Amino acid sequence: MTDVVTGRTVVDADFAGQPRRFQLRLGEIGELERLTGSGIGAILLRIASHQFSVRDVWDTIRLGLEGGGTPAVEASALVLRYRDEPLVDFLPLAGSIVAAAVNGVPKAPPGKPATEGRAPTAPATSPSSTPPGPPPDGPPSRSTA
Repeated sequence: MTDVVTGRTVVDADFAGQPRRFQLRLGEIGELERLTGSGIGAILLRIASHQFSVRDVWDTIRLGLEGGGTPAVEASALVLRYRDEPLVDFLPLAGSIVAAAVNGVPKAPPGKPATEGRAPTAPATSPSSTPPGPPPDGPPSRSTA
């Protein structure tokens, strides 16, 4: 059985200084395809391979905001706020939105809360089980064990 629920295509992520909800539903996907002149699969591939266009990034984010419940005028204003910023800063978000529309988001393991579309946090590292080595300019220590 798959660990992805394709009916769940919501991405919750920070954008413009606060948590926001993004979703490309059928209408938004159709509009994105019309605006970019490409199918959703091609858009996903272009973003993943850094062959993207400006529209692939900004229209994905704008339409994702609209699909997530942000009014169209507000979504447009939010995206315009960042028009002069490097696109690479927004690629992960655009990629997550399109990937969620195509593949769904990972299903939460039983007993754990869902993290719809959020990237997993990096695990904390545990302390090393081996003692640190000698200082670079000191003599090596001798073990008595």
